[in-house]
Amino acid sequence: MNYKDGTALVLGACLAALVGAGSPASAQSRPSTPFVIHGVAANPAEQAGREGRPLVTHRVTSVRSARLDAVAPAEGTGWFKDKSFPAGTLMFGAYTDDAWSYCAIAESRSWFNEDQFICYVDRDDDGRFDEAIDSGVPFNGVPLLVFGSGAARPLPAPVPYSRIPLADGPSVDYEITYQIVRPVGRAMRAGRNVPRTATHIIPAVGFRIPGQHLVTLSGAGGERRIPLEGGQRATIRIKDTVIEVLGVNDDDTIRYRVVETMQPHVDQIMLQIVTTTRWVVY
Repeated sequence: MNYKDGTALVLGACLAALVGAGSPASAQSRPSTPFVIHGVAANPAEQAGREGRPLVTHRVTSVRSARLDAVAPAEGTGWFKDKSFPAGTLMFGAYTDDAWSYCAIAESRSWFNEDQFICYVDRDDDGRFDEAIDSGVPFNGVPLLVFGSGAARPLPAPVPYSRIPLADGPSVDYEITYQIVRPVGRAMRAGRNVPRTATHIIPAVGFRIPGQHLVTLSGAGGERRIPLEGGQRATIRIKDTVIEVLGVNDDDTIRYRVVETMQPHVDQIMLQIVTTTRWVVY
């Protein structure tokens, strides 16, 4: 008899919505460091949308940001990652265990290694980092999310840094996208063989990893099926954002307009690692 462990990484919704929620499997969870969702102006003009592309995009930064004023060593990252960060490197704030730290990403130089956070701590608050912490890979690949931290190690020499406005720090995009649902098969319409009429639109909310896919947030207002009136019209409401869907084309592109958007605010989510054990008899 043997067993295998499986691990799933889950991005929760707003922290307040998840407190007290149970988990059917062995789970480790912790709240993220608070982050700021920056505002964006509503655009009431009609726009064209495509599945998987953002209907609305907000910048997200940590509540603290910093910049290195000198080279900082990163020896603990392994053979295939950056060995140091140059002066001018931007860093985001993360609360790790008992102190604020400022983190940068040591990028992998090999396909079989992942990027890894190196977080720096200024223990005596004198404007110089005293310690470094290897804090693992970005949670679910999102560059602002740190789940855990390793042991702190002293730096060979203090490294000066500067606090900068949070809006000038590293950022990721917070996006609302969509998916169209329609019955399988084709139908005749006005003498043309076309896809059957769409029935629902499903919004998705999450963080866009730079140059990659959307990491969706469970329970954040997306992932629900919204009926399309006449196969064409619907209203998407996520927090303070209101998007009117004006029409759906046969290729699942849509016509829409953004009526309202979220105001700038501080938010927080629950980070959770769920581990399951599957027994295999052989």
